[in-house]
Amino acid sequence: MRIGIVKHLNARPLTYGFEKKGSHTLVYDNPSVLVDYLLRGDLDLALISSVECLRNENFLDYSLSTGVCSAQKVRSILYFENKREDSPFARIHVDSGSRSSVALLKILIADRYAQIPTTLATPSTEIQKMIENGIGSHLLFGDNALLAKWDPDQYTVYDLATLWNEATSHFFCFALWAYPKNQKIESDLFYSSLEYGLQNIDEIISNEHRFSEDMIREYLLKELHYVLTEKDKEGFEEFRKRCMKYGLI
Repeated sequence: MRIGIVKHLNARPLTYGFEKKGSHTLVYDNPSVLVDYLLRGDLDLALISSVECLRNENFLDYSLSTGVCSAQKVRSILYFENKREDSPFARIHVDSGSRSSVALLKILIADRYAQIPTTLATPSTEIQKMIENGIGSHLLFGDNALLAKWDPDQYTVYDLATLWNEATSHFFCFALWAYPKNQKIESDLFYSSLEYGLQNIDEIISNEHRFSEDMIREYLLKELHYVLTEKDKEGFEEFRKRCMKYGLI
């Protein structure tokens, strides 16, 4: 089976079984790229942004068994609002790796200000340079957000999972496993990979040298969760409603 694997730390527990058991052909990339491969028929299965599951329901099925989910904090989806701009949300440079994050940001701003912001897909390296120089407002995703540094006098930084929970009282699903409609895949496959990842979480943590062990453990085991609960599914349906309201799907 050809499987699309998200290359960021937040997906490691979900994908570790696939990565280590060696019985599949793996393609590593951002969710926004993997969905294109999936739609072209270049992959049989991929972890993709939840908004792309909604946008492509005519072509893809997806599992609500496991995914990248957050209750109140995700840490790796950050909006950098420039304090020195009169309308910082009017034009935002976004890391194009996760389209769910971009859709969520548009919803949160539109709900609050009755204005859908213009977003500009921008390489994360360019966004990081602009943040260092205090230019513009930005969205960073995944490891790029975890590694970001900023001047607190220049930016107010928001965790999107926190904003979503405060606004709606719902959890949020950022990524789900998806596959072509004519291809049935049982949820046991996803649970098995996740179970392997959780059983080997110490190995995942020890292989990651960019962050402290305590930070990774907190992030992967407390801030994120991977088996969808009813609260996650309710949050996913609320996300669907708001995406439809603002013409995002």
